[in-house]
Amino acid sequence: MRETVTLTGMVLTASPMKEYDRRVEILTRERGRISAFAQGARKAGSALSACTLPFTFGDFAIYEGRSSYNVKGGMIQKFFGDIAEDYDMTCYASYFAEMAQYFTRENMEAPDELLLLYMTLLALQNKRIPMKLIRIIYEMRMMMISGQSLELFQCLRCHRTDTKSVYFAAGGLVCEECAKKEAPLAKSYPFLLGGDALYSLQYILTVPVERLYSFAVTPQVQGELEHFMRSYLGRYLPHHFKSLEFLSE
Repeated sequence: MRETVTLTGMVLTASPMKEYDRRVEILTRERGRISAFAQGARKAGSALSACTLPFTFGDFAIYEGRSSYNVKGGMIQKFFGDIAEDYDMTCYASYFAEMAQYFTRENMEAPDELLLLYMTLLALQNKRIPMKLIRIIYEMRMMMISGQSLELFQCLRCHRTDTKSVYFAAGGLVCEECAKKEAPLAKSYPFLLGGDALYSLQYILTVPVERLYSFAVTPQVQGELEHFMRSYLGRYLPHHFKSLEFLSE
């Protein structure tokens, strides 16, 4: 008798296999990102049909075969059907799922990544803040979870926290006074970050994940944050995400 384990997770991707089967990638709390096969999931009336669709969150009964995991059953807790029916939301959700794929590994617990993805899809579905702002928040928080966060609370040189700061893509923030003393640094990659934008980034890094998507910013600040994230990810995340090709900048 093959041992069956129950894993809490979300389906990131699903693709057809053979005539009636489906291959899924599931981000699980207990074992990170896993690939699994769902036999007969594409048959009409299959009990595995609904629980193996992208963006389905729930508990999955999994057993390990000779060379792969297999889905035996599932209990859906949340299906983001509204996202699947909206093109723009689907594009953003696909990007978030692809980023989660990149940062997670098999047999490595991923409770923070799973909770972040779940709360992010809820924010997409609720439509209370712009999708571009949701993207900024998700990217910043995911980078923090992965251990690639920047120092955004004090100057890297003098460690002061009570001064206007300048971001130089050199590990974090440098205040104006210190930047003036290092002309080569200022010329290499200057990036001025306003007070409201800086506070927003600090909030993203420190607030409980359940409250991440509870604020809004002005269009000017959002534009500043978008510029910041492009520079930040361009330097610290040298990876091309295919789903980005479908997102409007």
